[in-house]
Amino acid sequence: MQEIKQLLNKANQLFKTADHIAYVTYPLLKDNKLIITIIENLSEAMNKAMEAVIYYDVKFKRITYFPADFKSQIETFKSSASHYNINRNYIVLMQDLHEIISRRKTSKMEFVKNDKFVIWNNDYEIISLNYDKTKEYLNQSKPFFDKVNSILKNVNIK
Repeated sequence: MQEIKQLLNKANQLFKTADHIAYVTYPLLKDNKLIITIIENLSEAMNKAMEAVIYYDVKFKRITYFPADFKSQIETFKSSASHYNINRNYIVLMQDLHEIISRRKTSKMEFVKNDKFVIWNNDYEIISLNYDKTKEYLNQSKPFFDKVNSILKNVNIK
């Protein structure tokens, strides 16, 4: 239960950080480099929440093992999502955010242009993120965190 509690606390903390940067820090500073920081925090928060649910299912023997890599975790989480009535859109959102982060790690160049954070990878593909899209990601993920917190409410959070 300790792992579940730690993962859930970390997920909530990362989500609050992303939300704070998006709605307090960014409007104050108008620095477009904060967009990728928001995306990274949100992606990590959703991953930690997913891991907490998977650990919860392992603890109560709904799942036999905890998968190591992200792709396996997503596949395992799909069964948990259907069990807890978690919308599949959240899984797609997690995959999209993970894709953005992984492409950023492998990209040769990133820059800010016209109020957008642009990631340019080796295959000359461009990912362009703006503040409105980032806020949309945050707003889409908020019900996911509410759902996960309600599922894991019997785990002592504090």
